[in-house]
Amino acid sequence: MRLTRDAFRRAVLAAAACIVAYQIFIPPIVGLADQGDFARMIGRFGYGPEDKSPDQKFMYVVRKYVPDPAFRHPDWEQFNSEYLFSGAAVALNRLISKDGKLDVTVMGLVHALAFLAALARLLWVTRKLRAAPFVWIAGLIVLTDAAYTAYWNSFYAEPASCIFFLLLAGESIAMCTVGEISATQLARWALWAALWVLAKPQNTPIGILLALFALRLCRRSGKDARGYRSRERKRAERVGLTACAAIFAVTAFGTLTVPLPVRWNTGYDMVFRAIIPESHDPAADLRTFGLDPGLAKYSGTFAEGHPFYELVAAGAFRDHITPFRIASFYLTRPARFWKHIKVMLSSAFLLRDFYGNFEKSAGLPIAARSQAFSAWSDFHKKVLEHAARAILFVLLLSPALLIWKWARSRNQQRLPWEFAGLLLACCLAALFTVLLGDCWDNIKHFFLFNLLFDACVVAALGGAATALAQSSQLQAHRYSISTGSRG
Repeated sequence: MRLTRDAFRRAVLAAAACIVAYQIFIPPIVGLADQGDFARMIGRFGYGPEDKSPDQKFMYVVRKYVPDPAFRHPDWEQFNSEYLFSGAAVALNRLISKDGKLDVTVMGLVHALAFLAALARLLWVTRKLRAAPFVWIAGLIVLTDAAYTAYWNSFYAEPASCIFFLLLAGESIAMCTVGEISATQLARWALWAALWVLAKPQNTPIGILLALFALRLCRRSGKDARGYRSRERKRAERVGLTACAAIFAVTAFGTLTVPLPVRWNTGYDMVFRAIIPESHDPAADLRTFGLDPGLAKYSGTFAEGHPFYELVAAGAFRDHITPFRIASFYLTRPARFWKHIKVMLSSAFLLRDFYGNFEKSAGLPIAARSQAFSAWSDFHKKVLEHAARAILFVLLLSPALLIWKWARSRNQQRLPWEFAGLLLACCLAALFTVLLGDCWDNIKHFFLFNLLFDACVVAALGGAATALAQSSQLQAHRYSISTGSRG
């Protein structure tokens, strides 16, 4: 039976490799069009698109990138863990490119290899779970969906969020299946956590949760399954404390180094594309932020031109429109916050935006999206989008269930429930970070929330399958006992 399960695990990994390769390497290749963020990533390495036609933006995938220092926008750049993959792609391209051009599929290859390595680790650490085959199939359907795979052939930072989350999830599951959390495991867990937080600025609120959880793991480290101390204890405690400090440091770094133009744009969007359009008294809301009520006429405008530049020059984004004041505005006005949530929920569970997936040379309609391997993203659109409010309430009520299950478990069985609580907390943090942080390009910004939500769904289905299997086994055992006693 073990050989059969191992063979099935290898088959799932092979299937994932084939599906990903088919999408990102076989013409017409599947990728994701640039909406402006590529300059913040590949521009840092001195490359720009070969075809700079205006109709390429949002609509088509540009396959070739050429040396172009002018494409770089230093004021918008922020150091992040996606640079590891971008740098690797540039280095690999120098070895294999004959004309010096960077093919986007080289980036796709680097992302795909990292993804498959993370998936292989995840499959390995779950091999002993009762519902492992069920979880593997569900994970295969979710993670190879075109909505996720399209990011591999791109220069967005979302791939780093996905890959490092999978590595962190694998390490977390491994901790739950061993008798003792070692210092080495804690160090690996902290590394994946730090790189995950460093992937994007919107990941930084999750860093606080991870740092605090590192302290919890520190308390559990160096103990065997019965709770006894081991010689590993002191070393693991030092590593755990160091991990907590490191994750906090990375979180602070990611928060403090957000480029000013990004802060200004998101602040403007939140006020003039969310708060004012959703208001019954725009003038009063503007006065709340210390702004001229006459600016209400700019409701719904983008952060370009008048009055954005005047607000920047006047220091409005330093003194008035700050992330803290925006969050405070909503949190002190529950009715307004709920109104804003209802607006944002219309796109919260969508996995795919209108960005094109194909090159212009493919001859497909403008902004065409791949229809292959899109069952899961279609499910999000056709089912989850319409049940968004109900799902939100379930997510908000779920912590109570996890706390109840945790309290009913014996001490040595509580760690899986604690990790489940961390996953749910991270999912909610990702959701509220977008709700309070920006209101443009929402589907892309909800990428991390949907990734974590999908992980919650797969984990919940796996747990349900395990409980069902255990119940069936128990009933069979009772039946055998009863028939044996009658015999």
